[in-house]
Amino acid sequence: MSTRWEHGSDFHLDTDVGELEAPWRARPHTLWGSGRDAMRALLAWGRQRHGWQRAWVPTFYCQEVVGALARELPVASYVDSPERPLPQHIAASARDVVIVVNLHGTRAWGGMQTTGTLVEDHTHDPLGDWAWASAADWAIASLRKTLPLPDGGVLWSPTGMQGPTACALTVAHARASADRLAGMTLKRDYLEGRDIDKSAFRERLIAGERALACGEPSGISQFSAARLPTMPTRRWRAARLQNIAAFTDAVATLPGVRLLGGTFAASLVFDQHEVAARVRESLLAAQIYPAILWSLEQPMVPGIPDDQRDLARRMMTVHCDVRYTTADMRRVADTVRGAASLSGGARRTTRSPRR
Repeated sequence: MSTRWEHGSDFHLDTDVGELEAPWRARPHTLWGSGRDAMRALLAWGRQRHGWQRAWVPTFYCQEVVGALARELPVASYVDSPERPLPQHIAASARDVVIVVNLHGTRAWGGMQTTGTLVEDHTHDPLGDWAWASAADWAIASLRKTLPLPDGGVLWSPTGMQGPTACALTVAHARASADRLAGMTLKRDYLEGRDIDKSAFRERLIAGERALACGEPSGISQFSAARLPTMPTRRWRAARLQNIAAFTDAVATLPGVRLLGGTFAASLVFDQHEVAARVRESLLAAQIYPAILWSLEQPMVPGIPDDQRDLARRMMTVHCDVRYTTADMRRVADTVRGAASLSGGARRTTRSPRR
């Protein structure tokens, strides 16, 4: 049976087993349908229980998530991006919530001070040093961004506080996660060379992803809740870091592009957004599907600086997780190098990925 090639953001089903090692296991935590469900549930709970009045988010943040959070509390922004040091202080009031994000896994630790309640978003590296050493009031992570799960989010308190009680799995969320699980299973079969039409899994994955972003907060699916404790998370994270390093080495002399140096993936920043667009087209033609994290063209909150909008246009993210080998990452790097070289470019600098 022949295998097929595809490199992208949608996981396929992986049945490798091991022991879950995660910072929330020994602390009070709840599982949710998604990271944004966990965040919305926390904000609604804090509004009702503690009188929270406003949520602060970084200017460089997923605007769809910002829109979801705005359903629970008014939202304001503070200036932050993966190219800047983490702000050390946010002038929030005692009834404000300040959401700090480990953007692209570029930060090893956060030491922000604020009068408000501090909530950390560890979606891009839920198993990293910062997540383990956190002293924030609350922490959340979307699980399906770094693990092969159809859905899932986790909320925990690094300081041991009790928060909102997990809610039941909604019918709408159960259908959405079932669509994604079906898509992941069909994609695995397709990649293993079975007679599967590619559109069969793409339609399921896309439909499931769209549905997960809608509706009211839900609990996690039964499949993801059962699968999560059996995942070899430490080994998978080590493989991702090894792949990031291999990709970084392979593009080290490429002009006109640099790497952010995070632990989530290989995030490329091009000097010119026209070159970024051409490279993206070449990657898509080679069945390599980069992610854009995130578009800021339709902001849900005021105050996003023009230079951050420009950064979002010039940046793309190549996934480096356990699905791929170092040889796969060099293959992706060769495609990037070929496309960028045809486009021309300027001098670049590279930062090594943090471990």
